Amino acid sequence: MIDIFNLNEKTNFGNHNCQLRKTSGSTLPRLPPNAKIFSHLKRKFQKLIIVNESHPYTNYLLRSQAAIAFEKRRHQSSNNWWIIHPCSKLRFCWDKLMTFVYLYFFITVPYVKAFYTMCGRKIIYQYNLTIPAFAICLLDIIMNFITGYTLMDGSGIILDASLIARHYTQTYFLVDLITSIPYALFTNFGNDTFAGTHVNFIALIAELIPLLKIIRLSTFRNYIRQIHNAYGIASVTDAIIWLSLLTALIFHWSACLTWGYPFLSIHATRLKYENSDIYAIKSNLYQKDSLQIYIMSLHMGISNLVGSSFIEFRKISNADKWIRCILLLFGTGYMIYLIVESSAEPELKYQEIMCRVKEYIHEKNLPRHLGQKLLLYYEYRYQGSYFKENIIVSTLPNHLKQEINIRSNRGLLKTATIFNDLPESLVIDILSVVKPIIYLEDDIIYKFGDVGNYMYFIASGTVAIINSMGKEITHLEDGDHFGEICIIQRESLRKVSAIAIETTELLRLDQRYFNRLVTSNSELYKRFLDIIDIRMRQIKHAHQVSMAEAKQQNRRSSEYKRLLMRTGNLDPASFIFSKDERNSEKNATLNANSRGSI
Repeated sequence: MIDIFNLNEKTNFGNHNCQLRKTSGSTLPRLPPNAKIFSHLKRKFQKLIIVNESHPYTNYLLRSQAAIAFEKRRHQSSNNWWIIHPCSKLRFCWDKLMTFVYLYFFITVPYVKAFYTMCGRKIIYQYNLTIPAFAICLLDIIMNFITGYTLMDGSGIILDASLIARHYTQTYFLVDLITSIPYALFTNFGNDTFAGTHVNFIALIAELIPLLKIIRLSTFRNYIRQIHNAYGIASVTDAIIWLSLLTALIFHWSACLTWGYPFLSIHATRLKYENSDIYAIKSNLYQKDSLQIYIMSLHMGISNLVGSSFIEFRKISNADKWIRCILLLFGTGYMIYLIVESSAEPELKYQEIMCRVKEYIHEKNLPRHLGQKLLLYYEYRYQGSYFKENIIVSTLPNHLKQEINIRSNRGLLKTATIFNDLPESLVIDILSVVKPIIYLEDDIIYKFGDVGNYMYFIASGTVAIINSMGKEITHLEDGDHFGEICIIQRESLRKVSAIAIETTELLRLDQRYFNRLVTSNSELYKRFLDIIDIRMRQIKHAHQVSMAEAKQQNRRSSEYKRLLMRTGNLDPASFIFSKDERNSEKNATLNANSRGSI
């Protein structure tokens, strides 16, 4: 019985200490001691490119340890083992590098093009400023050709080299290629100081092509979100950081546009600088130092964005007016984007609920471990976005509900062999009556001797099956099922205990629905009978092993006691085995039963 007067300490009743043999986390085959250095290097490389549990998107795409292990085996056993997994350690490190490269590119390249290339001002270190970014962007193209991708609906990860190449060429390849070439090395446009009618306008346009890298802004956003998820930054904080950074970039770009666009119009019309009426020429602003030019351009650009008038600039050219209108429209659109992005109702509702849960934990003075379990449950259940599922589903017709059930449980249908070759109507009927339930790590699903009115299908996660003496029988994973013995044999009490090893999503089937849908002469019922026969033998064997271990332990204890009595050492403390020794005795014989269902 749990001591209700000592609930401030964590109760260890549900803690699971795995007794089964653990395998290598990488799932890669072990190398012989005399393996060549190339084999060792290949193994280390494969560990870097296969899916990694610490990647921020791994648990979103692969929601259980079984799914992660299957993905590792699928990757390392395929012909495309050299492809980098999108959730690998190497890809995450590269994405972090590209985050800073994109940020550097978005700041440096527009600045150089607007304040030096466009107006003919020389910059000694132009190549030193931009060439490293261009070089890394070219390497990024190669990385994208050898990195897998996730399907839009998150239903799968593609690791086939030909499909990756086709997907990349149909999306960002052309943009990445034309924006990663340092055209300044070939055009040498920046050496034409205060050019006029003889300017090569085509060469100028070529130098501006890298500015199209802004198309990758959404990728930059995904990288930032990925980093924030990896370091546990809240979604609200993530949104604040992103909007602040994006606003700073837009202010910077507005300064570059305000300064550079009028000079672009000069080159397009082939006017001499001295004949132009743009503000930068008339006011001799272009002759001042770089800091003064940038501050004035930033002031004008922000004023254009927010629609503020600047009366100090009375005489401006048509080019200045055009860029003012463009920035005014752009600023209005950005304000709309800020309003929409900052008022996303599902995310805000989720944060509101999480705040209420934290307040509830504080008011009830719950233990830390219990509070953490509550927060983990809500994080897993809503995935950062709250929605009222019951209200949405209640308004749908039956045929749409069935389609949604099949779509939502497609992972179970792929992995649950019990449903193979069954009538589609029966599978749909079963999926329509099961109830999803989430268990966190070390949660007890049921105990030995409990009344059994349900059976369970594992949608994602891992469950340990333990007999009445605490002997671990097996682990059940995605697609497995358990708890059917009580339903089929009409016995009311559980013969084993079931504990969730990780966050596990189960589909619970009530005995009433089972009896209604699965008749005693059906193919599914016969499959359950065959499985139960195997599982009962497993339970019996595990019980025999447990009894043998207990007898062996008692015999060793008695022999040790007699030995101490003969030597004259009657200290009672000497009769007590250490915890480590008892565990080593208990784990001496491991049960190597196959995976299955209990």
